[in-house]
Amino acid sequence: MSKSFLRRLRKKHDVIDRKIAKKQKASSHDPARMSELKKLKLSIKDQIARIEAMSTKPSASAS
Repeated sequence: MSKSFLRRLRKKHDVIDRKIAKKQKASSHDPARMSELKKLKLSIKDQIARIEAMSTKPSASAS
């Protein structure tokens, strides 16, 4: 995966994190939308972790 794709995922994760924080501070927020945002944030975090794990594995040709 390209580094730019990973940067975009991290940026998207940060944007969603800020949206969640802003909505939590609001006096009223939609619990369904909040749940949706949290699931999306977790999904992106999982994608980032998988990409980082793949990039740290030694390649088969390196042997």
